[in-house]
Amino acid sequence: MLFDTLDKLRRNSILSAILMGALGAVILICPITYVPTLVLVLGYTLVVLSIVMIMNFLASNKSLMEYIKFVGALIIGIAGLCVLVFRTDIMHVLTILFGVLLILDGGRTVIHALTYSRRSKRKGWWILLILSLLLVLAGLIILVNPWWDTPVKLMKVIGCGILFSAVTSGLRLIWTWPLSKSKEGENEDGK
Repeated sequence: MLFDTLDKLRRNSILSAILMGALGAVILICPITYVPTLVLVLGYTLVVLSIVMIMNFLASNKSLMEYIKFVGALIIGIAGLCVLVFRTDIMHVLTILFGVLLILDGGRTVIHALTYSRRSKRKGWWILLILSLLLVLAGLIILVNPWWDTPVKLMKVIGCGILFSAVTSGLRLIWTWPLSKSKEGENEDGK
Protein backbone atom coordinates (compact mmCIF):
# COMPACT_ATOMS: atom_id res chain seq x y z
CA MET A 1 0.00 0.00 0.00
CA LEU A 2 2.84 2.37 0.81
CA PHE A 3 4.47 1.73 -2.55
CA ASP A 4 1.17 2.38 -4.35
CA THR A 5 0.94 5.76 -2.62
CA LEU A 6 4.57 6.52 -3.40
CA ASP A 7 4.09 5.51 -7.02
CA LYS A 8 1.15 7.91 -7.29
CA LEU A 9 3.25 10.62 -5.61
CA ARG A 10 6.06 9.93 -8.08
CA ARG A 11 3.76 10.38 -11.08
CA ASN A 12 2.33 13.58 -9.56
CA SER A 13 5.83 14.92 -8.88
CA ILE A 14 6.97 14.28 -12.45
CA LEU A 15 3.87 15.90 -13.91
CA SER A 16 4.08 18.82 -11.48
CA ALA A 17 7.76 19.41 -12.28
CA ILE A 18 7.12 19.37 -16.02
CA LEU A 19 4.07 21.65 -15.87
CA MET A 20 5.62 24.11 -13.42
CA GLY A 21 8.86 24.22 -15.43
CA ALA A 22 6.97 24.91 -18.65
CA LEU A 23 4.77 27.54 -16.98
CA GLY A 24 7.79 29.25 -15.41
CA ALA A 25 9.62 29.32 -18.75
CA VAL A 26 6.56 30.74 -20.54
CA ILE A 27 6.16 33.43 -17.90
CA LEU A 28 9.84 34.40 -18.07
CA ILE A 29 9.96 34.41 -21.87
CA CYS A 30 6.57 36.09 -22.47
CA PRO A 31 6.91 39.72 -23.64
CA ILE A 32 4.94 42.30 -21.67
CA THR A 33 2.60 42.97 -24.61
CA TYR A 34 1.29 39.38 -24.40
CA VAL A 35 0.67 39.37 -20.65
CA PRO A 36 -3.07 40.19 -21.00
CA THR A 37 -3.50 37.31 -23.46
CA LEU A 38 -1.58 34.99 -21.14
CA VAL A 39 -3.84 35.98 -18.25
CA LEU A 40 -6.93 35.41 -20.41
CA VAL A 41 -5.73 31.94 -21.43
CA LEU A 42 -4.97 31.15 -17.80
CA GLY A 43 -8.47 32.20 -16.73
CA TYR A 44 -10.18 30.08 -19.37
CA THR A 45 -7.93 27.12 -18.56
CA LEU A 46 -8.86 27.30 -14.88
CA VAL A 47 -12.58 27.47 -15.70
CA VAL A 48 -12.38 24.49 -18.09
CA LEU A 49 -10.33 22.50 -15.55
CA SER A 50 -12.95 23.26 -12.91
CA ILE A 51 -15.78 22.11 -15.18
CA VAL A 52 -13.97 18.85 -15.96
CA MET A 53 -13.35 18.21 -12.26
CA ILE A 54 -17.01 18.89 -11.42
CA MET A 55 -18.13 16.52 -14.19
CA ASN A 56 -15.81 13.83 -12.78
CA PHE A 57 -17.36 14.41 -9.35
CA LEU A 58 -20.88 13.96 -10.72
CA ALA A 59 -19.89 10.64 -12.33
CA SER A 60 -17.96 9.30 -9.32
CA ASN A 61 -18.93 7.30 -6.26
CA LYS A 62 -19.23 10.08 -3.69
CA SER A 63 -16.39 9.29 -1.26
CA LEU A 64 -14.78 11.79 1.09
CA MET A 65 -11.84 12.30 -1.28
CA GLU A 66 -14.23 13.06 -4.15
CA TYR A 67 -15.94 15.73 -2.03
CA ILE A 68 -12.56 17.28 -1.26
CA LYS A 69 -11.74 17.30 -4.98
CA PHE A 70 -15.15 18.89 -5.64
CA VAL A 71 -14.39 21.71 -3.21
CA GLY A 72 -11.00 22.14 -4.91
CA ALA A 73 -12.77 22.29 -8.27
CA LEU A 74 -15.08 25.01 -7.00
CA ILE A 75 -12.11 27.01 -5.72
CA ILE A 76 -10.31 26.60 -9.06
CA GLY A 77 -13.46 27.72 -10.89
CA ILE A 78 -13.83 30.78 -8.69
CA ALA A 79 -10.15 31.61 -9.22
CA GLY A 80 -10.60 31.27 -12.99
CA LEU A 81 -13.66 33.53 -12.93
CA CYS A 82 -11.76 36.09 -10.85
CA VAL A 83 -8.93 36.03 -13.39
CA LEU A 84 -11.41 36.62 -16.22
CA VAL A 85 -13.43 39.30 -14.45
CA PHE A 86 -10.52 41.26 -12.95
CA ARG A 87 -8.08 40.88 -15.86
CA THR A 88 -7.72 44.64 -16.18
CA ASP A 89 -5.83 44.63 -12.89
CA ILE A 90 -3.20 42.17 -14.09
CA MET A 91 -0.65 42.69 -11.34
CA HIS A 92 -3.14 42.11 -8.53
CA VAL A 93 -4.59 38.99 -10.16
CA LEU A 94 -1.17 37.47 -10.86
CA THR A 95 0.08 38.31 -7.39
CA ILE A 96 -2.79 36.55 -5.66
CA LEU A 97 -3.00 33.60 -8.02
CA PHE A 98 0.67 32.66 -8.12
CA GLY A 99 1.35 33.58 -4.50
CA VAL A 100 -1.37 31.21 -3.34
CA LEU A 101 -0.19 28.55 -5.83
CA LEU A 102 3.35 28.65 -4.44
CA ILE A 103 2.11 28.57 -0.85
CA LEU A 104 -0.09 25.54 -1.53
CA ASP A 105 2.66 23.73 -3.43
CA GLY A 106 5.14 24.46 -0.66
CA GLY A 107 2.68 23.26 1.98
CA ARG A 108 2.08 20.03 0.05
CA THR A 109 5.83 19.49 -0.22
CA VAL A 110 6.25 20.09 3.53
CA ILE A 111 3.70 17.36 4.19
CA HIS A 112 5.41 14.99 1.76
CA ALA A 113 8.82 15.77 3.25
CA LEU A 114 7.63 14.98 6.76
CA THR A 115 5.53 11.98 5.78
CA TYR A 116 7.54 10.20 3.08
CA SER A 117 11.04 11.67 2.82
CA ARG A 118 11.83 11.17 6.47
CA ARG A 119 10.76 7.53 6.21
CA SER A 120 12.73 6.91 3.01
CA LYS A 121 15.97 6.67 5.02
CA ARG A 122 17.83 8.90 2.58
CA LYS A 123 20.48 11.22 3.87
CA GLY A 124 19.64 14.90 3.63
CA TRP A 125 15.83 14.52 3.53
CA TRP A 126 15.61 17.69 5.61
CA ILE A 127 16.87 19.68 2.60
CA LEU A 128 13.49 19.03 0.95
CA LEU A 129 11.81 20.43 4.06
CA ILE A 130 13.92 23.59 3.88
CA LEU A 131 13.27 24.00 0.14
CA SER A 132 9.53 23.60 0.65
CA LEU A 133 9.54 26.20 3.43
CA LEU A 134 11.45 28.53 1.08
CA LEU A 135 8.74 27.88 -1.50
CA VAL A 136 6.07 28.94 1.00
CA LEU A 137 8.16 32.02 1.79
CA ALA A 138 8.42 32.84 -1.93
CA GLY A 139 4.64 32.65 -2.20
CA LEU A 140 4.24 34.95 0.79
CA ILE A 141 6.74 37.43 -0.68
CA ILE A 142 4.82 37.46 -3.97
CA LEU A 143 1.57 38.06 -2.06
CA VAL A 144 3.05 40.93 -0.05
CA ASN A 145 4.63 42.38 -3.22
CA PRO A 146 6.93 44.94 -1.58
CA TRP A 147 9.63 45.53 -4.18
CA TRP A 148 8.25 45.45 -7.68
CA ASP A 149 5.85 47.95 -9.16
CA THR A 150 5.88 47.09 -12.86
CA PRO A 151 4.38 44.03 -14.57
CA VAL A 152 7.77 43.10 -16.04
CA LYS A 153 9.42 42.82 -12.63
CA LEU A 154 6.44 40.92 -11.23
CA MET A 155 6.46 38.47 -14.15
CA LYS A 156 10.17 37.79 -13.63
CA VAL A 157 9.67 37.14 -9.92
CA ILE A 158 6.66 34.88 -10.55
CA GLY A 159 8.53 32.99 -13.29
CA CYS A 160 11.52 32.41 -11.00
CA GLY A 161 9.20 31.26 -8.20
CA ILE A 162 7.44 28.80 -10.51
CA LEU A 163 10.78 27.43 -11.78
CA PHE A 164 11.91 27.02 -8.16
CA SER A 165 8.70 25.08 -7.55
CA ALA A 166 9.53 22.81 -10.50
CA VAL A 167 13.00 22.12 -9.09
CA THR A 168 11.50 21.38 -5.67
CA SER A 169 9.02 18.95 -7.26
CA GLY A 170 11.89 17.17 -8.98
CA LEU A 171 13.82 16.89 -5.73
CA ARG A 172 10.68 15.64 -3.97
CA LEU A 173 10.67 12.82 -6.49
CA ILE A 174 14.21 11.84 -5.50
CA TRP A 175 13.83 12.08 -1.72
CA THR A 176 10.44 10.43 -1.28
CA TRP A 177 11.23 7.10 -2.91
CA PRO A 178 12.63 4.70 -0.26
CA LEU A 179 15.96 2.96 -0.56
CA SER A 180 15.60 -0.68 -1.56
CA LYS A 181 17.45 -2.36 1.29
CA SER A 182 15.05 -5.19 1.92
CA LYS A 183 16.16 -7.88 4.32
CA GLU A 184 15.23 -11.52 3.95
CA GLY A 185 11.78 -12.21 5.28
CA GLU A 186 10.46 -8.72 4.68
CA ASN A 187 7.65 -8.05 2.28
CA GLU A 188 7.10 -4.75 0.45
CA ASP A 189 5.41 -3.14 3.47
CA GLY A 190 8.49 -3.78 5.62
CA LYS A 191 6.95 -6.47 7.85
